[in-house]
Amino acid sequence: MEALPPVAPDAEFGQRLRLWRRQSDIKQSRLGDILGVTQATVSRWEKGVQRPAPLQLDLLHQMMARKRNFRLDQAIKRLVTHSAQRVHLIEDRSHRLLCVSHPREIEWQRDVSDLMGTSLWRFATAEIADAEKSLHGIGWHEDQTDHLGFGNTQRDGAPLRIVDRFILWERFFLSDGTAVRLTTGFDQAPQNI
Repeated sequence: MEALPPVAPDAEFGQRLRLWRRQSDIKQSRLGDILGVTQATVSRWEKGVQRPAPLQLDLLHQMMARKRNFRLDQAIKRLVTHSAQRVHLIEDRSHRLLCVSHPREIEWQRDVSDLMGTSLWRFATAEIADAEKSLHGIGWHEDQTDHLGFGNTQRDGAPLRIVDRFILWERFFLSDGTAVRLTTGFDQAPQNI
């Protein structure tokens, strides 16, 4: 069986990608983080030397078609920060903390300024880790589902206090294409999930 020839690089797409990225004020390294590739790979795409994989190409087309709405991103942050519920917002793949509500900060019993921009993965309970492992099977990253609810064991001490008996994850995108996860904690499973 003869191997198929490689997909031809696309200089026109690379030029459009570079123009869009610059107009959107997104660095190559940031776009690489969003798509799970290196900065050098994004550079090769823009030069037309290499073509993105089909999934990455689809995500790029979706991102490039969206109009950036910084006001919406700021509104989301404001809603999370001022929420009366125990909620926080993280980047979906890196688990990097983006913003947190005051009730969540009280639950964690710590100043969250040292956690902002860092991954919360190191604080995951066994149930959170199991839920994370299940995401591939339910098509989470392929947009086949956008929410997941699961039971959780409380933890009263180090490394981070967690009082949620039930957790709801909801996935959506910021205006720069970053997939984010809104994490909401409940004392019991809500009826409408």
